[in-house]
Amino acid sequence: MDNPNAFKNKINAEVARKIAIGISRHYPSFNSKKFLLLIKDLDQLELKARVLLITRHLRLNLEHDYPEAVAILVKVMEESDLQGFELWPFSEYISQFGLEHFDLSMKAMYLLTQKFTSEFAVRPFLLKNHKKVLKYFDKWANDKNVHIRRWVSEGSRPLLPWGQSIPLFIMDPTHTLLLLDKLKFDQELYVRKSVANHLNDISKNHPQVVIEVLRLWEKNVPTEHIEKILWIKRHALRTLIKKGHSGALKLMGVEGKAKVVIKKLACLKDSYHLHDELIFSFDLESKAKTSQKLIIDYIIDFVKANGKLGKKVYKLKTLELEAGERVTISKKHSLKPITTMKYYSGTHHLLIQINGEMMGQITFYLEV
Repeated sequence: MDNPNAFKNKINAEVARKIAIGISRHYPSFNSKKFLLLIKDLDQLELKARVLLITRHLRLNLEHDYPEAVAILVKVMEESDLQGFELWPFSEYISQFGLEHFDLSMKAMYLLTQKFTSEFAVRPFLLKNHKKVLKYFDKWANDKNVHIRRWVSEGSRPLLPWGQSIPLFIMDPTHTLLLLDKLKFDQELYVRKSVANHLNDISKNHPQVVIEVLRLWEKNVPTEHIEKILWIKRHALRTLIKKGHSGALKLMGVEGKAKVVIKKLACLKDSYHLHDELIFSFDLESKAKTSQKLIIDYIIDFVKANGKLGKKVYKLKTLELEAGERVTISKKHSLKPITTMKYYSGTHHLLIQINGEMMGQITFYLEV
């Protein structure tokens, strides 16, 4: 039985009706009855397919002159109670049909972003004319609306998840660094989180660029903004830290290998089922003569569909361990199914990584 709370149901028959009512107010010749024929096909589709279906029917039933059509959609957007994901078909409409009306589409996305998001819709525009988009973004980095400022960073990410990648920005990250520089002290964490994610994208191909940017930001930061930069630094370097990148570790205050030993690493049980919590613990004992900063991650080697193992790295703890100090660390890891990962039965490996170095390993069995 279909889950009525499934995310795909955010786009439903009622949303289609609300769109039809809104358009009819500003476009009296709109054939709502013909448009709403799409409802019979909605339930059998997943989320993105539902959005594309509504977008296609907008194209078929709305004014084919794009400037007139987008003007109608903007009025509907401003005056109706459509909100959030209900506006995704409008975003998709602009993305698919607005490239030949660049400035008009950018302004429409500016309005849309204040109610939904245009981080995906703007990608084709970046691919067509990145300089023109970046000129808008440079101006909008100072916008009073937090959603617009966040869009400037999120929309221009080189490797936006579920979005089109921007090959030019992947090859040359300098195109967007000035935007991030403008946003790094933003008062809203919502914006600064996007800045950190953007830098994390860049770090996957240009680690040294990110390290140098963060080093300069930290060196020149006014006192009142120190915590903002430290937060961005921790989150922007997360991929490099998980990989044990020495430059990233050094920027985080970690000098060299950890002088520690791991003892009593164990899982609470030897065997687990889906929906269980994997519970493990270990003792960590310092062998250093002075205090040392430790960045501790754990890695699970999951069994894949082909029977081979695939690593996923998770943050565990960052701490200062005094000379000779011994601490016990424990963790609960949910084995609840998630949409982004499929579990398979078999022997899995649990590893502990400290300052980029593997220092302990055990196994457990997962029954699916």
